[in-house]
Parts: sequence; structure tokens; C-alpha cells
Amino acid sequence: MNDTNRPVSPPTDSFDGVELVFPQECHFKVIAEDQESMHFVIETVLMELGIHAPVVEGNHSAQGRYVTYNISVRVESREMMNAIDHELRSIVGVRMVL
Repeated sequence: MNDTNRPVSPPTDSFDGVELVFPQECHFKVIAEDQESMHFVIETVLMELGIHAPVVEGNHSAQGRYVTYNISVRVESREMMNAIDHELRSIVGVRMVL
């Protein structure tokens, strides 16, 4: 409640016309080259951001060159969501973050 005894709404943000309400559960899918250390590198980057979430290995491409990793994180703000996205995209060997 605020000073006028009205309920306080959670922070919101707009993304392509859709209202985002924080905090919220955010799901990231990382598509990366299938390298032996990729899982560890992704976990390390997340830990450096203070995030301790499971990194779940997903599908492998037909030729075995790429693998997906799925991460679900409770984000507190748009800035936090953008920081996670940016750091994941900066990993050498990551081709795409969805």
C-alpha cells in the first residue's frame, strides 16, 4: 500500500506493445556450437550475474554442430532481462539467444 491506501502495482514495461510485469519468470533458449565446455561457460556467465539457475541441455542439430540450452530465470526488471540476454550473446560459440 502507498500513502493513499491504494494497492501498489508491480513495475511494468512495454515490449512490442505487450505489457511486461516484473518480477516474472523468463525463459531463455541458447543455440550454440556443440563444444565440450559450452554448458560450463553458460553456467559461469550466469553465476557472474548472481544467477543460480539450471542450464538444461536440449536438442542437438542433425549434423551435431549445434545444441540448445534452456534456462528459466526469475527476472526483477527489464534491465536484468537485457543484461542476461547480452551476456549470453557475448559467449564465443553462441549463435542465437531466444
